[in-house]
Amino acid sequence: MSIVSRRGRGLAAVLVGVSALASVGCGEGPDPREDTQAPVQQVSAPLDNLSAPTVALTAPAPGSFLRGTVTLTADASDDVGVSRVDFFDGATLIGSATQAPFSVSWNTTTVVSGTHPLTAQAFDVEDNSATSSAVSVLVDNFVPIILTGSPQYNPQSQNYVRGIVGLSWAVTDQSLSGVALVELLRNGSFVASQPGHSGVTYNFTWDTRVMGNTSYSLTLRATDNAGNVQTNTRTLVVDNALPSSVLTAPAHGAVVSGLVTLSANASDSQALIYVAFEIDGVLQSPFSATAPFTRTWDTTGKSGTHVIVAVAYDRAGNSRRSNAATVTVP
Repeated sequence: MSIVSRRGRGLAAVLVGVSALASVGCGEGPDPREDTQAPVQQVSAPLDNLSAPTVALTAPAPGSFLRGTVTLTADASDDVGVSRVDFFDGATLIGSATQAPFSVSWNTTTVVSGTHPLTAQAFDVEDNSATSSAVSVLVDNFVPIILTGSPQYNPQSQNYVRGIVGLSWAVTDQSLSGVALVELLRNGSFVASQPGHSGVTYNFTWDTRVMGNTSYSLTLRATDNAGNVQTNTRTLVVDNALPSSVLTAPAHGAVVSGLVTLSANASDSQALIYVAFEIDGVLQSPFSATAPFTRTWDTTGKSGTHVIVAVAYDRAGNSRRSNAATVTVP
C-alpha cells in the first residue's frame, strides 16, 4: 500500500513577555520600586494529521472472472475520517465513493476482455492518501464458440441415425476464462454433462434403441468460468425400424431370357433411400431410388439358374432383404 502525506506544520509556541522597571526617588529613605510583568501567553497551532488512511480492495477477489456490470468494494479507515475512495482499472478511474460501504459499479463491457489490475485509493480530510494492493481479474464478455461434430450431415444419411450414436461438439472460449461446463439437452431436457477441460472436443454416447422413431432436438449448452452461455442445437431423426421389401418380378421358378425387368415394392417408416437388386449375391448398379423400383437385367450369355433378391435401404442405414426368386436362363 502506498502512502502520500502533506507537510506538517509542527508545534508553534509564542511566548510574549513584557517587563518594566521604574525608579522614582522622592525625599529621604529608600526609593519605592514597582515591578510590573505581563502575563505569559502560549498559543499552540493544531498538529497536522500525518497518518494516511488504510485501504484494501475487498471485491472482486483476486483471480475472479468478470462479465457485464460488477460491483467493486473497498474497506477504508482513517483516524480523522475518509473523505473518498477512488477505484481504478490500471490508471483509468472507474468511479468514486464518498460514504461507507465504499463501492462503485463497473461496466466491464466498455473495456477489452482480458486481464485487468484493480486498485482502490483512499483520501482523508487532510488529503492524505493511500492506495491498495492491486487485484488482478480477468474480464470475459465473450460467449464460448461451439462447432458441431459427429454425426455430420451427408447427402445419403442426412440427419438420420440409428443404434448407438456418438455425438461430439468442439467448444472453445477463445483463451479467456475457459469452459466451465457443457451440458447435453434432448428436447430441452437435461441428459448429461461434462466439466470443462484443456481440450476442445466433448463426446457423448446416445443409445437411440430405447427411443421412439422420430426427430429429436439435441442441444449442447456451454458455460464459461465468467458465466457466459452459448448453445448449439441440431436435429437428428431416429430410425431403428427396418424398411419393407418385396420382390414382385420375376416370379420364383420363372424361365427368363433376353432383357428381364426386375421390380420390387419397398417402403420405410422414415426415409427410404433406394432399392438394390442382388443377383447371385452381387448388388447390381445403378440402384433404384424412386418407386416403382425397377431395373433391367440383360441375361445374354448367362445360361443357368440365378437367385434374385431386392434389398431396401433407408437413410439411417437399416436394410431388409426381400423374398428370393430363383430363375432359369436357358
